[in-house]
Amino acid sequence: MVFVGMAGIVKLGAKFNNCLDEEISVKPFKELMPDIDALLRLQPEELGAVLLEHINTWPEENLTHLGWHNTVSMIALQYEGRREEIKRPLTEAWVWLENEGFLAPRPGTARDFSFITRKGKQFTAARQLESYRKMKLLAGSLNPRIDEKARAAFLRAEYGPAIFEGFKEVEVAVREAAGAAATDLGVDLMNSAFKPNVGPLTDRSLPESEQIALRNLFAGAIGYYKNPGSHRHVPADPEAAAGVLVFASVLLRIVDERAASRTTAASAAAPQP
Repeated sequence: MVFVGMAGIVKLGAKFNNCLDEEISVKPFKELMPDIDALLRLQPEELGAVLLEHINTWPEENLTHLGWHNTVSMIALQYEGRREEIKRPLTEAWVWLENEGFLAPRPGTARDFSFITRKGKQFTAARQLESYRKMKLLAGSLNPRIDEKARAAFLRAEYGPAIFEGFKEVEVAVREAAGAAATDLGVDLMNSAFKPNVGPLTDRSLPESEQIALRNLFAGAIGYYKNPGSHRHVPADPEAAAGVLVFASVLLRIVDERAASRTTAASAAAPQP
């Protein structure tokens, strides 16, 4: 694989020659990461997110030449004086993308060339890949119902819809566990279901002050995160949004526990044959 020198880097793109001596132009990676010192501080998964965003901007005809060696070398050409220094972190980022299934060796090319996988094509911006990383860290932390409903929106970095879906599941679970009507909604439903001493999901073994606190916890959470006006409270970054979804999962676990306790109590009170 023969690469042209710095003269091959033009204003709108970097040019290099492939083994067929075809000239290829792509938008410079340096436009995404102009500060090489900042680039070198990134972890492989962070740099991998930027690298995938860059590759996803390539025209389809250029993707036929996508491969680890020529891509890393092409990018390194853009950082004069530090070309060799940048190749290692870029290679680490490439390996991370392959290990996560965003890139894969093209069949029949002995790993010389790669392609963007179906999974990789879903992430066209680094912030979306950051969402993927955070969601992956949450594996096992979210209630399955919330995970199922919120995951797709979260991975698209649509944190408002993800959080709405999470708290909608909390609302549905409360309605089902309390035996409430389909028309019972939002804060009013929470206040009724957890009404001190009489609510169907109230834990009467707790002091009344704690019963009130639990009712306020659910009513406040639904009012703050689920109601239409609450979208102004939606976090703008994946880590904060993930924390909100974990909170929704905690509430859903409480509902499940109260529903199980209610079922047990009903069984114990039923007349024995």
